[in-house]
Amino acid sequence: MKKSIYYLFATLLMCYSQNGLAQNKLDIENVRSVYARSSGQIMDGEELKGYFVFYESDKIDKKTYEYTVQIMDNNLNKIKDIKFEADKNIEILESSYNGNTIMFLFYNDKTRTLEFRSYGFDGKQKTSYEKELGKRSDALLKAIYGSNSEDAQNENLFSVNNVGYVSVFPIREKKYYSYEVNFFFTDRKKQWAYEAVEEQEEKWANAQYLGATDSLLIFEIVKLKRLNLSNPHSWIVGINIFSGKKVFEFSTEATDYKFFPMNISKVNGSSNFLLLGTYYEPDGRIMKDASLGLAAWTFNTQGKIVSKKYNSWSSDIGKYLDVSKSGKVSDVGYIYFHKILQLQNGKFFAVGEGYKKVADGAGIAMQILAGATRGRSNASTVKAKITDLITFEFDENFVIKNATVYDKNSNSVSMPGGSEFLTPHTMALLVKAFGGFDYDFTQTDKAHTRFSIGYSDYVKDKEYKGRTFNAISYADGKTTVDKIELSSKAKWTRVFPAKPGSIMISEYFKKDKKLELRLEKIN
Repeated sequence: MKKSIYYLFATLLMCYSQNGLAQNKLDIENVRSVYARSSGQIMDGEELKGYFVFYESDKIDKKTYEYTVQIMDNNLNKIKDIKFEADKNIEILESSYNGNTIMFLFYNDKTRTLEFRSYGFDGKQKTSYEKELGKRSDALLKAIYGSNSEDAQNENLFSVNNVGYVSVFPIREKKYYSYEVNFFFTDRKKQWAYEAVEEQEEKWANAQYLGATDSLLIFEIVKLKRLNLSNPHSWIVGINIFSGKKVFEFSTEATDYKFFPMNISKVNGSSNFLLLGTYYEPDGRIMKDASLGLAAWTFNTQGKIVSKKYNSWSSDIGKYLDVSKSGKVSDVGYIYFHKILQLQNGKFFAVGEGYKKVADGAGIAMQILAGATRGRSNASTVKAKITDLITFEFDENFVIKNATVYDKNSNSVSMPGGSEFLTPHTMALLVKAFGGFDYDFTQTDKAHTRFSIGYSDYVKDKEYKGRTFNAISYADGKTTVDKIELSSKAKWTRVFPAKPGSIMISEYFKKDKKLELRLEKIN
């Protein structure tokens, strides 16, 4: 069945190509409701094959709605409509594609259930897994996702090679705040769950999925013994994809420096993987002290460290950027890394985005008002200010060779109460969860000889005022930049990677109940 689905999709693509039906624009009518996060690109490894979008297409009766999954090729030709009916109370939280099927994560507020449902390109439902949530876990899940706004973008369901999908969501049992990992296979009706709370000694633990090797799922786990966020501890956990068993758990603070990883990259020519993040003094106070620089740790699949490389802010990165003693890049702030990849020539490139912790006037006012009335306020007195984009170039041994700052306008992200005490690293994870960064994606070719970085900005000048999409492209040792204006009356606009030299823009017009998709050229 796995091969037949792939051949069906490949045959349909060939037919459209032979008949010359390539196009650059597609309008989808009668879209009653659609979320920005319920659409995505269809990838075969690093190669873009097409797109999909999930939307509410009709109302059957008071309790039942019709939903449609529209599948398109990379020229925006329609390939297949998948229609099904479901309870009106369901909300789509996530969607993902892994080369063989499309997986959706649905949430039913009435029944407090999560349902993982996958579909093939033949339009048939392949698997369905349902999980009931306790009252505390349900409340925690709602807090994480917030209101189900139409322009929200969450990432908590990830495709893993062509094997299946992994999902990580928070749970709360008694006094413990923890997490659960679920894995769903696409070539067989099988799934497993890993519940960390069963072996947890700490009061609070949060899992951040970093990526996968051929056999392992890699997570960073931040643990706290108390809920005041005073002393976070970072761990690396590897879980076997096929058995669901923990292979290793490694403290990143039990060595020469304290290390907080952010991204993972496979290493050319081996099964090893590299983790990139910031590092601190071994006795450093993570809540108060600044990081010393960037660390790259290479692991094997048994969880053993193969090599380490440290690039300090002052002596190494300071050669290319103006960095203060506190680890802040001048006018940029702290840096969160979105992506790291290794090219065919062995060089590593990392994409970072700056952010600062600044005072929140509205939050301060609410705290003062609450104090004057002897009340309580959940508002934070700080917010995150998102600044510029930065690219870093390293050689095959992870020695820094270059860094470039790309200016963009700043925007602010409100933080929940208690954020005054968050580490810069933890604040960055919250900003990412809230969709506050401007980074969109990084796209590369199959051979990893080139790549393009996409990010959003908001321009205010005499000629144009509005949102823009910006591209940074690297090929043959040269970098080019491009900008596209995105001024629109649409309810929301989202940009996707497309064929080399292009992007795909998706816009939803709520009043007209129409979704417009188009391809546009970039440098």
